[in-house]
Amino acid sequence: MKIYRKLRPEFMKEAGELLAEAFEDKFRYFLGPKKVIQKVIPHLINKEQVLSIVSDSNELIGIAGFSYEQKSMFSMNMKAMVRQYGLIKGLYKIFQMGIYFPNSFPVTHLYIDAITIKADYRGKGYIRLLFQELEKIAFEKGTTNLQLEVSYHNTAAIRAYRKMGFYELKSEALNSSVACRVGISRLNRMIKILDQYLANKRI
Repeated sequence: MKIYRKLRPEFMKEAGELLAEAFEDKFRYFLGPKKVIQKVIPHLINKEQVLSIVSDSNELIGIAGFSYEQKSMFSMNMKAMVRQYGLIKGLYKIFQMGIYFPNSFPVTHLYIDAITIKADYRGKGYIRLLFQELEKIAFEKGTTNLQLEVSYHNTAAIRAYRKMGFYELKSEALNSSVACRVGISRLNRMIKILDQYLANKRI
């Protein structure tokens, strides 16, 4: 098993399928049904911002995308969007996604855009390995914490994140217009202060 800090080209298509499976509700309004999401997402992935965990037999197990400063796991590929949706609709969708999925974050934290593991590999500790690698990246960049957002109603994910040291920073109800588009009515922002940062503060 190996963790790569840059998504390898041969896994782009499969990574898109993983994201479409895990976040179909989030992207359906902007990109369309699951089959279209699977087709478009690989062209939007910024491979420099996506970690992958790969088995010894070279099978993709899971991925984690993150944002820091002006870099996000998604990059709006105009050519791909126009090819899929046409000029006007494609440009409109790029504009919409820029509003609902901003890619500018303070340098004080590393934001986790998405993290998902293949169904057959869940519950085996792989997601924890991805989080540990994200912590290393955050610390190398000099940030103090990791942050992510999760649906208030996704209690299983919230429990899992708590076990890994995250706690709720705030909970925010989304207005009906936004909720309709992203398929979520309330979001929890969760944070984990890096142990390395705390250790340095004590010295």
